[in-house]
Amino acid sequence: MSEFTGGDALFYPIASGSSGNAIFVRCGTVSFLVDCGVSMRRVKCALSEIGEDIAGLSFILVTHAHVDHTKCVGAMACRYHLPIYASRGTWDIVRSDIRVSRVPEEYQREFDASPEIDGLPDAVRISAFSTPHDVPDSVGYRIEYAGRAAAVATDLGYVSLDVKAALYGADVVLLESNHDLDMLSSGPYPAFLKKRVAGNRGHLSNLAAGRFAAELAARGTRQIVLGHISDKNNTPALALETVERELSRAGIDPRRDLRLCLARREEPSDVLVW
Repeated sequence: MSEFTGGDALFYPIASGSSGNAIFVRCGTVSFLVDCGVSMRRVKCALSEIGEDIAGLSFILVTHAHVDHTKCVGAMACRYHLPIYASRGTWDIVRSDIRVSRVPEEYQREFDASPEIDGLPDAVRISAFSTPHDVPDSVGYRIEYAGRAAAVATDLGYVSLDVKAALYGADVVLLESNHDLDMLSSGPYPAFLKKRVAGNRGHLSNLAAGRFAAELAARGTRQIVLGHISDKNNTPALALETVERELSRAGIDPRRDLRLCLARREEPSDVLVW
């Protein structure tokens, strides 16, 4: 039995990074994953640590078609009979990606790039919003339950107006803090890859994440999780330090005014109640 019982809403990053992504969300009796780019075994073990059962999942949301977000959605759909929700552009790629086990047609749920998603349990409302990334129809998600909201926004080249509109007012946000600009510039990536990461369809830097975190905090967000932290061009400590500095510059105390934490790459992170 989970220690997080009753009507609590939970937000639990299982993995976050280029080696695989998965986030568990519970809204009362409804539970689901945002992305599944790690093995079923990792998901099952992570859920068991907080007393949750993988067989109790209701569906999976997919943000975009890169394999670190999609690798095991087919296996999960087949094993646990789970609907998989993704944008049209994402499905166009996933259906032909040999690195992703096939999702049977009966479990495929396709939507346009920026709608409220239909067909979900009444207790939870989920909207997809467009994200600027170098793959068609990449999206993030805003999840609303019992008057509260959580959101997932990673793989962002920059913070677009769509992203701002979707994240403002959310109680908890998983926000990308992918790279340190100096580490990226002097790091091991070839020039073309550095340009891609730093471009407006690449990934969000610590500095950009910190400045946007200050905007979110000023609009009511009280829990921010920094995710998708690069293992080559960043460190967790540096991401945290940079975002804390930008919050402080905006007059926000990162230890008093909100909870700021990290989503780990290779192991589950803290459970957030929202």
